[in-house]
Amino acid sequence: MSFEQFTLNEKLSLGLQDLNYTDPTPIQEECIPLILNGRDVIGAAQTGTGKTGAFVIPLIQRIMENPSEHTQALILSPTRELAQQIEEQIFALGYHTGVSSATVTGGSDYGTQVKAIRAGVDIIVATPGRLIDQMKVLDLDFSHLNYLVLDEADRMLDMGFLPDVMKIVKKLPEERQTMLFSATMVEEVQKVVDQVMKNPAEVEFEVSKPAESVDQQIYFVHPKQKLKLFEKLFDADKYETAIVFCATKRGTDEVERMLKKRGVDAVSMHGDRDQKERNEALRLFKNRSHPVMVATDVLSRGIDIDDVSLIVNFDVPNNPEDYIHRIGRTGRYDKSGTAITFVSNKDKKYYHSIKEVVGDQLSVKELPEEKNESQGNDRQSREKRQKREKTSESKKREQTTTKDKRSPQKEKEPVTQSESGDEEKSKQQTHSGTKKDRSSDKKKVEKKSTRQDKKAALEEADESEDLYQEKIEVSNKDIYQPEVIERAVVRNRRKLRPAKGFWGVIKSLIPKIF
Repeated sequence: MSFEQFTLNEKLSLGLQDLNYTDPTPIQEECIPLILNGRDVIGAAQTGTGKTGAFVIPLIQRIMENPSEHTQALILSPTRELAQQIEEQIFALGYHTGVSSATVTGGSDYGTQVKAIRAGVDIIVATPGRLIDQMKVLDLDFSHLNYLVLDEADRMLDMGFLPDVMKIVKKLPEERQTMLFSATMVEEVQKVVDQVMKNPAEVEFEVSKPAESVDQQIYFVHPKQKLKLFEKLFDADKYETAIVFCATKRGTDEVERMLKKRGVDAVSMHGDRDQKERNEALRLFKNRSHPVMVATDVLSRGIDIDDVSLIVNFDVPNNPEDYIHRIGRTGRYDKSGTAITFVSNKDKKYYHSIKEVVGDQLSVKELPEEKNESQGNDRQSREKRQKREKTSESKKREQTTTKDKRSPQKEKEPVTQSESGDEEKSKQQTHSGTKKDRSSDKKKVEKKSTRQDKKAALEEADESEDLYQEKIEVSNKDIYQPEVIERAVVRNRRKLRPAKGFWGVIKSLIPKIF
């Protein structure tokens, strides 16, 4: 079947020839006759099947058949990029027809949009949020509106636009033709259908199933290894153009910087970019001066970009529908493409839900080089750890041996025990010497310190006494004192301190008398 069988206006047919549109897609073949006959239509089909042309072509035809000075058609879309793309297709197809259009979206000049609305263009393409803002300021006259189109309805509801959509619908005439296009027919979309449409004709083509022409590859990878893996895959130079989808704006900027460091001309798009930057990025990518686009899901729906050879899901989308929309950027119009998805441990739950929908089309790939490198890194880390442990153990041994060698020289001469009288005398002399030393130390401390510092000074003296004698000699062999004996020695030494007061002096002399 060709477009000639629709008996379209000659000027509209010229626009189709300019775009090399000869044969309609299946959804266009089903929807265009229904819309031309005035029926409400629900079009459900996967991304990349030509849904935009399915309503733009018959809208231009009907407006040409019944021209008016007022706005006749309102098209609502979820994103600025999609609204701009729809307006571009209206301009291209209706170039010879004289049908006018304008966009009302965020990020664009407010005054220019007001002028377009007041001028009474034939078609307004708008995002719900910005149109609500305009309706608060301007007294918009939609009394002559004949056509309402809700494009990517499921996406609009996911983004929270349902209240705004219903406010807009209440301002429109009840007698109108309504068209709703969506990739999925979820319960929320069905509720909108029941409220805004009258006896709609349903056209559905393989909802929630990706195109068979897309080679879907899965790589299980650690999150920190994603950049390296992407570098290796992209080094193959098999792909002329690529779109990399990231979950966050920060991740988008990080991947873009990495690609630019490697000399790859890349651009990015996310919510923090203003409209001029987003338009410029899209222009550079479409004319292929920058073959790689890094973006969030703002680019996943409805954007018509031809011949994208590679899609990379740097982060796994949260639901199968978003996955299908992402990979729908490639393999369009019976062309082949490749979709690569990186799956980390935290993404496995999303991966399993996608696998339930997609089934056997997913193929798990392995990179033996990456695997071997990881094993080598693990082996190297283990060897380094073992070396560190060995060196620490050897240092400990050296420290203990040096202590054993140096301790006899540093220590005072140990007191020996024997049964001879000379040894007893020497023992008493050493004890008396130590007592004198201790008493002299205490006197120095008392003179040195004030009343407030006496306690601290005495504690310092006790610590010096504890370190005074660490060994005793038994049977001409040096052994370390057990901890219990050391505590007993310290306790006994404290009892030998000079007593204070009159009775203290008397008590200290009693052992010497007896």
